[in-house]
Amino acid sequence: MALVALFVFASCKKNTGVTNQPYEAYGTPANKGQLKVNLAFAYAIDYANLRIKLNGAYVSNLLQSRTPFPGGGFNTRGSNFALYMSVPLGRNEVSIVMPRFGTNVDSVVLFSTNVNIADNTPQTLHLTDTAANMKSVLVRNNINNIADGMCRFNFVHLMPNVPAVDLYLNGVRMSANIPYLGTSGAMDIPVGINAPGFVAGTTTTWAVRAAGATATSPALVSFASASGLISGAALTGFCMGYSGSTGARLPFLAMTLDKNQ
Repeated sequence: MALVALFVFASCKKNTGVTNQPYEAYGTPANKGQLKVNLAFAYAIDYANLRIKLNGAYVSNLLQSRTPFPGGGFNTRGSNFALYMSVPLGRNEVSIVMPRFGTNVDSVVLFSTNVNIADNTPQTLHLTDTAANMKSVLVRNNINNIADGMCRFNFVHLMPNVPAVDLYLNGVRMSANIPYLGTSGAMDIPVGINAPGFVAGTTTTWAVRAAGATATSPALVSFASASGLISGAALTGFCMGYSGSTGARLPFLAMTLDKNQ
């Protein structure tokens, strides 16, 4: 109980992500970086006891896949706030582990990688696939100078069994032939009635199709939500899981929230 209390107390400090405020409320010193880790992998068993280690130290509570930490996004298991960990500049080791029950001793290390954080630009480390095939891609989040009435949107392809995808918004193709582990690049998209393919009375619908498929073909995965575009915000969409799979490996289209309104 003492360890739990200590962890909860530590988690409420600035820059841990356990808060209901956007990360801008804290600011980031020039000698620190900002990092989010997106657990976009899909094991056949939906483990609920995963933890993130940064440079050998636990920095997260117990997590499941489809969770950006800290903070979260839409259609994820995280919160709805744009939060980042404050990390040292330079080389950082990020590991995903399963600790032994009731201890802080690692039982299984699912994945470990080193990332270089050159400056305080907010970045997200996206993780995908499973076991020996697990991979990561570090994406810099462009969050500055977003005009009112516009949403800054990027997309990362994290579905291992699909070589490349096309991204659609309300039936309009926004980016074509995005390779596995590749990104669409940041796009400033009008929101509301000015959104591409807007239809009165409907929610925003994002869809992913295999590269080259027709716009009317069945989507590999889609996400319809009133939060699909937000004025002044920055979002990163991602597809994960395995096309054609069910259960814990079911494909998802979700979003990390990189900057609040």
